[in-house]
Amino acid sequence: MHSGVPLFDDWLAGVRDGGLHLLTGGPGSGKSTMAFEFADAGLRRGESVAMLVHSRADDVLSHARYIGVDLRKPIRDGRLLLVRYRPEFLERASHGAPDDVIADLERLVSSHRPRRIVIDTFSPLVSGGPPVVGAATALAQLLERTGTASLLTFPEELAEGYDRSLEPIVQSAAVVIRLVREDADVRRAELLSARAPSPEVATKRFVIREGRGIVPEHAIRAERLTLRAP
Repeated sequence: MHSGVPLFDDWLAGVRDGGLHLLTGGPGSGKSTMAFEFADAGLRRGESVAMLVHSRADDVLSHARYIGVDLRKPIRDGRLLLVRYRPEFLERASHGAPDDVIADLERLVSSHRPRRIVIDTFSPLVSGGPPVVGAATALAQLLERTGTASLLTFPEELAEGYDRSLEPIVQSAAVVIRLVREDADVRRAELLSARAPSPEVATKRFVIREGRGIVPEHAIRAERLTLRAP
């Protein structure tokens, strides 16, 4: 399937239909931008999409609009289900049984019958209290049952010594990509794991531009050269 980001489609030959795709990285590394473009790719193909977000709806819509993605129209048309974590849900996630919390999430999206699911971020579902492993397992099983292409973000590094309680999500993922912000402009994508044959290049650099979203780093280099030309 097309991810919605040509750079990543060229790099990884698209995303896996029905697979789970995991993005990790710190603030400003491009996780949400890629999540929005992944959702937009499905909407442009006439697919139904469900998004569970942590940010305020206005902030989500503003961010999407900045990169040239219009989420308002598909929301009005009923093709996009945009759901935000509510305080009481987060409280249940922290203290309740993981199966009950994931069952609530499943009820929210099941009637929408999405072709793609975006969870930006899934950290509230697996943090704040025990049993974290159970929550991660229940979430992975839910995404497998739906048979949808899913993209999940996690706002921390999955480096050596990372929290092994997240293993059910990591092991279920078709690809795991770490995003790193190198400077004000350039981000780096590192392929940590892939079920399909890995590409020859393990890293890709990109930038985020207004109205364009994610574009290859070399495109910006060309812009800079043009600006310097007499």
